[in-house]
Amino acid sequence: MRAWARMMAVATVLVVAPAVVCAAATPEETAHAFAQAVVARDGAGARGVCTGQMAAAMTDAAIAQLLGQVAAEIGDIAGAGEARYDDKVSVYRRYRVPVTGAKGARDFQVVLDQAGLVAGLGLLPHVEPPTAAELAAEQAAMPRQIEVSVGPAGSALPGTLALPEGPGPFPVVVLVHGSGPNDRDENIQGNHPFRDLAWGLAKQGVATLRYDKRSFAAVASLVARGDALTVKDEVIDDAVAAVALLRARPDIDPHRVYVLGHSLGGMLAPRIAKEAAADGMVIMAGATRPLPEVMVEQTEYIVGLDGAVSEAEAAHVATLKAAVANLRAAQRDPKVDATAAVRALHAPVGYFTDLEAHDAPAGAAALDIPTLVLQGGRDYQVTMADFANWQAALAGRPGACLRLYDDLDHLMRGGSGMSSPEDYAVARPLAPVVVTDIAAFVRGGCTPANGAAK
Repeated sequence: MRAWARMMAVATVLVVAPAVVCAAATPEETAHAFAQAVVARDGAGARGVCTGQMAAAMTDAAIAQLLGQVAAEIGDIAGAGEARYDDKVSVYRRYRVPVTGAKGARDFQVVLDQAGLVAGLGLLPHVEPPTAAELAAEQAAMPRQIEVSVGPAGSALPGTLALPEGPGPFPVVVLVHGSGPNDRDENIQGNHPFRDLAWGLAKQGVATLRYDKRSFAAVASLVARGDALTVKDEVIDDAVAAVALLRARPDIDPHRVYVLGHSLGGMLAPRIAKEAAADGMVIMAGATRPLPEVMVEQTEYIVGLDGAVSEAEAAHVATLKAAVANLRAAQRDPKVDATAAVRALHAPVGYFTDLEAHDAPAGAAALDIPTLVLQGGRDYQVTMADFANWQAALAGRPGACLRLYDDLDHLMRGGSGMSSPEDYAVARPLAPVVVTDIAAFVRGGCTPANGAAK
């Protein structure tokens, strides 16, 4: 990963007040104007619509380095096209701006903060906007959906209940997100695995409830917890509330309420299922190992993808390792200053202590409910080491089945070779076989007849 990209990535997580943006400018106009200024090497113009931190990062030298990299890939740069909305992460909105050249195109990912200022810049593979026919097909694929609220009054989370055709009552699956601030579709650079699951399962007779994660839609309620914050506040309580909400609905079968956890949600699925008395659970790319060390492992994998680790990248890895060491020291001795750990890992010490006090595979093995574990062979975030832990814990346990898809990644999308962060920038749907296997499991459990027990 090149140094400018690392610098831009750091800038995206900082909110600093202000440069002045014309009040009449729309977010799309701001993103387009910024990209045009960068392409024109107008550093002052680009910095004029940035946060203070981002403006400091967008030096003329950094812009020249970025444009040199882009030109090496797409030839002489012709210009920047119109911006279009891509997705939202916490308070940040991300826009794609196509940059065309003599030999092809790339997309700038321009990140805007709440004030409409540019807070980050990324470089993505070019993706054409959807055609009218594609948008019409998407609209036609949408199932019957009802808006609901999940969680306590005052900080309830907006959600969507997707229902099959017919009167019901239907079996239902609660979809629990991975780490980070996720919306209800688990939108990641145009990929929306939870929406794909919800729409696909509705066609096969299974309802789903998906909702915006608390760290996405109600951040203030987590900030109020301070150093006492745990994953129970962030994830578990809302998932348990979602199960209770569904059992009270006449269109839902109260005896067939399942929980599906993805990534971190998969690690937490046994705890959620136990507390909510769920009727079954699906663990999709479920993490099992300590997250801080896994963060180091993932970072080392990413910086090594191009075969060369720069000094800046090596320093970043070293900083992260030091933060993990600081966390472990603070867990052993509460007197240790854990500032470095909290800053780098984005959670208080107690968050990780609570998380690591629970062995997810052992928790799954102790539950007497149908359990399906799904793993992608191309996944670099939750790897075969995690899948092996689920296999060892659930071996011989009645009602448990595990499925490995050699060609799927962390988002359960098809492909070849190990995946990468850049691979996520090209949106692809969740593999239909995953939907089919989950639907068969919910309807009939782990039996060779329904194809789930593999």
